[in-house]
Amino acid sequence: MKIVFVADPLESLDPSIDTTVGLMHAAQDRGAEVWITEARRLEAVNGRPRALARQVRLAPSKPVSGHRWSVPEPWFDAGAPQHLRLDDADAVFIRTEPPVDETYTNALLVLDLVDPTRTAMVNDPRGIRVCSEHVMPLSFPDLIPPTALTADPATIRGFLTEHGDAVVKPVDGFAGHGVLRLSRHDPNLASLLEISTDNGARAVLVQRYLREVGAGNKRVFVVGGEPVGAVHRYPAAGDFRIGNPTAEAPITVRDKEICARLAPHLERYGIRLAGLDVIGPYLIEVNVTSVGALRKADALLGWTLCADLLDSVLATPNRRR
Repeated sequence: MKIVFVADPLESLDPSIDTTVGLMHAAQDRGAEVWITEARRLEAVNGRPRALARQVRLAPSKPVSGHRWSVPEPWFDAGAPQHLRLDDADAVFIRTEPPVDETYTNALLVLDLVDPTRTAMVNDPRGIRVCSEHVMPLSFPDLIPPTALTADPATIRGFLTEHGDAVVKPVDGFAGHGVLRLSRHDPNLASLLEISTDNGARAVLVQRYLREVGAGNKRVFVVGGEPVGAVHRYPAAGDFRIGNPTAEAPITVRDKEICARLAPHLERYGIRLAGLDVIGPYLIEVNVTSVGALRKADALLGWTLCADLLDSVLATPNRRR
């Protein structure tokens, strides 16, 4: 059995927290060959997708205090790069971090050539292209806070006049990079709008600032359209953005309603794994690219999210035996 991970450079991953590493451990524990490659290493020859990949063996790790794992140094041993046909793999996990730039998009086009009836894809490359993490929630206006997608500073000023404080995010952003909190009374507002919209040339997402964030941002892990666990994350001291998971969070009736509404959409686009960010009653983001925090939650709470996800993927009925 071969499991391939399309990820960022192996040496750049933090094995004490990275979900990709947790999934690799789960695959290795099940006797699978673990292979890793990068988006720029994918290609198609005569219509068949392949990757320049390395087979990896991971050193044992164990949870320690908080959300981290103890790992030895070196934490992996990797073989020499060799060409591997992706349609010979049992599963391909697409774990490259955003932004979904030209290199990322080109890799998804190669992955389109993988037969999903033979090789499980997490997530479907077509779905990753369609399901923008920040924009997809706009299809469900009753689930989200007041939101605007615009490049026009005047529209953002009008939004602030109507709703008070707001959060502005790059459409292709991730992990809080480039996220700003705006106030109509901020003397720096004009400059912040120039920076965030590139002088009106780049669209951004603007959402009403939610006071409920003081009670935590909830990450709901969704597998096959069903919520399988949730964790609370709180802003770090001196930063309004969200930090690491700190405690288990209950899955509320509202959370289940949000998941039920999104489930047909996720299934339609082959999104097996999603991470929903929820503040109070509001859906904020739908993470579908390199969904994180699973390994952190496993360490923090003694869960087995990484292993459970791998098992659910390998148990897919149409996967080749």
